[in-house]
Amino acid sequence: MVYIPGGEVTIGTNEGFSSEKPTHIVYTTGFYIDKYEVTNAQYKIFIDATGHPAPPHWKNGKFPEGQEDYPVVNVSYYDALKYAKWAGKRLPTEEEWEKAARGTDGRIYPWGNEWKKNCANVKPWHGLFTSLLPVGSCQEGISPYGVFDLSGNVAEWTDSWFEYYPGNINRHQNQEKKYKVIRGGSYKTTKSMAQTFRRNILEPEKFRDDLGFRCVKDE
Repeated sequence: MVYIPGGEVTIGTNEGFSSEKPTHIVYTTGFYIDKYEVTNAQYKIFIDATGHPAPPHWKNGKFPEGQEDYPVVNVSYYDALKYAKWAGKRLPTEEEWEKAARGTDGRIYPWGNEWKKNCANVKPWHGLFTSLLPVGSCQEGISPYGVFDLSGNVAEWTDSWFEYYPGNINRHQNQEKKYKVIRGGSYKTTKSMAQTFRRNILEPEKFRDDLGFRCVKDE
């Protein structure tokens, strides 16, 4: 795991979607975060130890051959939560996730403010999807704290229920606290959706083949 020190962090943007506005400052206490997303191999240990159901695309409780270092996908928020508790950890809040990705300087991508090739596994502007890669494949896309894969490859569950940010004048309360926030973009999204402040949402019982998770632990 990688330590993220306590302090202020810029959250959101004034130029994105309504749900991402406005930019505001929050304070997070120090915490540790997984350097990589949870892998198939790690998740296999969990299901073997607990009897928890395997992801639906695994055959006979086994992940696809040769993909032990790939991030586990097709797991719901509740699956991820159970793994985190079993591991003695928890899921990150979206503020913690954004701080780990964005640092203290409000950067647009984990590595800086300009897009760079080979820093994230995302969908090209034109053409077919790329494919899922093992964790840590994009070595140049590391965050300021030393965390990998916060942009692209798989999106990640957070522990936060979706709510509009304080000061957002376009909030629709009937949309709040029904969905969990997911972060980071994936190999199925373009680079613009892999920016540090992007928010997406999904019902906690659902899952996708481009959605995984990582855990955090209090200091």
